[in-house]
Amino acid sequence: MSDTEDPSAIDEITNFRAKRLRQLLYITLACLNLGVALIYIFAYHLPTLLTLVGCDIMMLYALHTLLLNKVDKAASILLWSISVGLTIAVLLNSGLRDPAILSFPAILFFAALMCSRREFTLLYVYFCTATVLIGLTHLSGLRNEGYDPVNIPNIAIILLILTAASLSIRTISHDLRSALSKLEKGNRQLKISKAKAQYMAQYDELTGLPNRSLCQDRFNYQMKLIQRHGGQIALLFIDLDNFKTINDSLGHSVGDQVLKTVAGNLAQCLRKVDTAGRFGGDEFIVLLTEVNHIRDVQKTCNKILNAVNQNIVLDSYSIQTSASIGIAMAPKDGADFDSYCKKADIAMYQAKADGKNLFRFFDASMNTVSQERFVLIKDLRDALKQNQLTLFYQPKVDLRTARLVGAEALIRWQHPERGLIAPRQFIELAEETGLIVEIGDWVLEEACRQCRSWHEAGYPDFEVAVNLSSVQFARGNLTEQVEKALSQSGLAGKYLELELTESLLLGEGEHILTQLSNIKNLGVSFSIDDFGTGYSNLSYLSKYNLDALKIDQSFVFKMLESKQNLNIIIAIINIAKSLDLTVVAEGIESAETLEKLTQLGCEFAQGYYWAKPQSSADFLKYVEQNNVNC
Repeated sequence: MSDTEDPSAIDEITNFRAKRLRQLLYITLACLNLGVALIYIFAYHLPTLLTLVGCDIMMLYALHTLLLNKVDKAASILLWSISVGLTIAVLLNSGLRDPAILSFPAILFFAALMCSRREFTLLYVYFCTATVLIGLTHLSGLRNEGYDPVNIPNIAIILLILTAASLSIRTISHDLRSALSKLEKGNRQLKISKAKAQYMAQYDELTGLPNRSLCQDRFNYQMKLIQRHGGQIALLFIDLDNFKTINDSLGHSVGDQVLKTVAGNLAQCLRKVDTAGRFGGDEFIVLLTEVNHIRDVQKTCNKILNAVNQNIVLDSYSIQTSASIGIAMAPKDGADFDSYCKKADIAMYQAKADGKNLFRFFDASMNTVSQERFVLIKDLRDALKQNQLTLFYQPKVDLRTARLVGAEALIRWQHPERGLIAPRQFIELAEETGLIVEIGDWVLEEACRQCRSWHEAGYPDFEVAVNLSSVQFARGNLTEQVEKALSQSGLAGKYLELELTESLLLGEGEHILTQLSNIKNLGVSFSIDDFGTGYSNLSYLSKYNLDALKIDQSFVFKMLESKQNLNIIIAIINIAKSLDLTVVAEGIESAETLEKLTQLGCEFAQGYYWAKPQSSADFLKYVEQNNVNC
């Protein structure tokens, strides 16, 4: 091979050469055997006969060598055998006047195509030497000339012809082989591109699972089978329950690793006849074929839930995942692939509504639930435009002085037909649709405006706390939004507290640290909401410049009856004090709970013991009625 040929094409070119060489060997053997027969019968000449027989034997040896996949050696044996045989034939006959000498350039052409540059050069030197030696037999008188005598110019002309032919042949063959190599390289790249395009058209690049298109093809094929032979198919629609939080708080690279791990665990739960695919995002689909009984589907769903509901350890994070599964059964639940997917999707949302980490089979009553959900999303979009959102405020009390120091802002939706809607009924939808970004901006601006109005009403030290969604924080321009809300309202930053979730602080460290630092420069404080219910990694408490921890109400509710809950609260208070953070307890409903928390050193609290969340007007009335403690 020449230096310019592409190594990736070597195998194809070698196979081509071997095929052509085999054909030439068969043709040469046939011609040699025919020649031996003719000479033996009609013009018996022992030297010529022996030459042909010798060539015949060498051709057989070359064929044997070729069968051992030694293509270069076989070509070399063929060329040298014919070259030597022709040289002997020329010597035995008319010398340089013999027509057989015309075969020399032809052999060089074959050598240029089939052999290496070194082999070609050796053959050229051999033919030039043979020409000179044969010419010397003419000049020395050793040969009786029956033709015109040969002189030195004749020999020089033949050498020049051989040289010119060899250079031309070598150049042409080099170009041919280079073109062949490039053509083969292009052909290989085309095949690779086609294979890659076909793979990408059928498989998910991240997880390697079949994509929607391939799942649909397999589903349609199975549907044809059950239409002919009977049976059932189960289509499972799987959605990870907490993936959005993982993705927003820990970053997309960690989210991708979680998806790959889940995909691997999912595939291990299935039989070879089943299919696991990825629809996109955190949505997966499973096709269970050859379903004999509903129990088989239930067993598989439980296996999937157990496999997904595992701690995934990535880098320094221990991530807990779970999934909700909706199931549509063919042929009873639909007419085509899209209708089955839609109904499985509806059943999946029912599983989420029932508490998550569950599976639900589709039934007709769920259609109503699905339609309500779509209507709710539409209404939520309208709510922003039509000012249907409002803020309620829950008092925050300093337990050391019993003074009212501010409030936490809690969003409500005043629906024109449904009445007052609590956040748990629409916040998740807002995050799924991206509306949470606009809603979060509005909450910040409204809370700051309201706090400023309290100051103007005679309560200049009141603070307001606002919950942040991880989507707002991950967006990257939270600093500008906070600065805008403070500027428009005229509120000093020290009166605004932003409540973060634990998971949020486990994301891309520098990105979060930069935003926290920039917002801190505005005088804003930060607290961790629902502390102790999320990830168990406490390293971020010392990494980020936080101000307070909020004890989740689930611990507070049962602290007097549950020693475990009480110990958790004691531990949280100790952690906070050791890191110079203040502690806020949520969910206080009794004097006994209040007294115990005060004894433990809790500094601030919220709960129904003082007041439920209430509108801004009602909150101001509450403040005026209790202003003795303000």
